[in-house]
Amino acid sequence: MKRLLFFLLLFSSCSPAQKGPQRNGKNPDKVRRNSNPPVNDPNQVQTSPAPEINTSVQSDGDLKEPLRGLVCRDFDRIDAGGSDDDMMKITNGVIIQLYWADIQPQENGPIVRENRLDKALEWVRKFKAKYGVDIPIKVRLYCGLHSPSWLINKGSFTIKDEKIPTYWEPYFISAFTDVQQKLAAIYDNVPEIREVVDGATGLNSAENFIRPFGDKGAKQMAGNIFLRAGYTKDKDSIAIVKSYDAMKAWKHTLISVCYSSYQYLDSRGNAYETADGTVPFINMFVNEFGKQAVIGNNGLRTTAGKHGEDFAEGGERYKLFNYFKKLHQEKGVKVYFQTSTAERAGGDLAPVIEDGIKYGALYIELPTSPKQYRTLLGNNLESLNKNLKNNH
Repeated sequence: MKRLLFFLLLFSSCSPAQKGPQRNGKNPDKVRRNSNPPVNDPNQVQTSPAPEINTSVQSDGDLKEPLRGLVCRDFDRIDAGGSDDDMMKITNGVIIQLYWADIQPQENGPIVRENRLDKALEWVRKFKAKYGVDIPIKVRLYCGLHSPSWLINKGSFTIKDEKIPTYWEPYFISAFTDVQQKLAAIYDNVPEIREVVDGATGLNSAENFIRPFGDKGAKQMAGNIFLRAGYTKDKDSIAIVKSYDAMKAWKHTLISVCYSSYQYLDSRGNAYETADGTVPFINMFVNEFGKQAVIGNNGLRTTAGKHGEDFAEGGERYKLFNYFKKLHQEKGVKVYFQTSTAERAGGDLAPVIEDGIKYGALYIELPTSPKQYRTLLGNNLESLNKNLKNNH
């Protein structure tokens, strides 16, 4: 019944009024003026009722503590020689990028050990032994073009010379469920690993909602390739929802999803993008995982950054991030962000971090290597880190 209600809400929130996703500085208000009259209230995302949190899903005592503060977004950027150690002493976590092809090269096979995550665990334990500092871990499993060859061989399509599995097919989600169950069996009780990402339907990253769709040029061509491979909006949506079920193998580790505006194609190849369409996915995720759920986005910046109008009042990111804020304030839902690069963010990351705090973030992932954080944030680093840690 809940799934039926989800799809009714999804279809009602995705109207042709929001057509035209070029992601190259689009203005949602201009898009609406150039299309059919909107079916939905344009303020729907900010006024939609927040979901009831199912606290019976997990009690606080069953779950690991969330990451808090400023976080290193990529373990590989930490200098093994120790030049980043001083900054890592005040950095509050690190993200590990796992690639599915590396850890499960055999169909339904065991997880290959001594992998990137195992090496990161060894490093954080040695770091604690040396400095007495805990560095919690968040894990991103990259699927899409990083999927194992045995899975890609079952069905795929090619974009820019990269083979991407048909992630909407049941065999893909079944395989994703298998790998999550095996990862959870090994790592769910490891205290350093605090959070894992559901990135099942991501293409080149662990971002389930990013699609290369548009109405012109290369994006239109990419959409046509998707359609020829068997893509439909319904199949895409179902795959995202079923990926949630796969993450239920994790009982103690927090589960996160990166939410962007919902991008989809109709049967004629017309492209749409809408923050309104993302809300039902968020609500279902939060309802299914309760206090275990972490929601966020990997492109935080201010209006001073690239496509700044998207982050201004009325923009799609503005709506989405304010919905995060609403859920955090009213229901205690955990929120994270990853910043854009300093260049895309407009040069100064301090106001970007401040905006993230206002949106309810418990932690924010930073670009570059840790030794450069002082350059990025200057004398604001300690106060911003403190404010994030205290953001309840």
